[in-house]
Amino acid sequence: RGLCMKQDSIIGNITEVINRYEKGTIFSIHEFYHLGTKNTVKSAILRLENRGEIERLVDGLYIKPKYSEVLKEFSYPTIDELANKIAKKFSWTICPGEDNALNMLGLSTQIPNAYVYLSDGPYRMYEYRGRKIIFKHSSNRYISEYSRNLSLIIQAIKSLGLENINENVIEKLALFAYKNISEDISLNTNKLPHWIFNVIVLINKKVKQYGSNDKLE
Repeated sequence: RGLCMKQDSIIGNITEVINRYEKGTIFSIHEFYHLGTKNTVKSAILRLENRGEIERLVDGLYIKPKYSEVLKEFSYPTIDELANKIAKKFSWTICPGEDNALNMLGLSTQIPNAYVYLSDGPYRMYEYRGRKIIFKHSSNRYISEYSRNLSLIIQAIKSLGLENINENVIEKLALFAYKNISEDISLNTNKLPHWIFNVIVLINKKVKQYGSNDKLE
């Protein structure tokens, strides 16, 4: 009886914390380990899941379900939101891999079955709503020396290859850079393969044109 009361107390404490979150917020079971032993917290989380008060996304990560009155169904975090939460949980630095970067930048309309991220952590794979999220270990500078958005552009360029870089691609990448990157993207990128650097220089010229015209929303 005492054990049940203790677990009820932990469930109450966990519920109190969860209720402070907005619906749809991703949270980790690690956030509650200070409230009791690992096994007691896991048991409490399982009970809350069975009651439908929370929903498991992948191992160790949950949300408070969010119902969309517009769509008439529950809405869930995007692949990228979940990938970033996983990375934060383990203190990894990540950036979307080549094909994933193309998709995120609107340069590909294909929806991949596997979403690959370069990571300074170990190889890991997760199943999420019928899709795979794969973290591939990479020690290269693409994830350590550049901002996430610049890394995204670099990965997209790598994926396309020089033969597929055209004016339309330059325009799209320049518009993304103009809206999302504050630094001069041609600085510190001369260490990249020469052809990638040359493409970035072209993108940067276009970004500066956007800045001088100042007509973009």
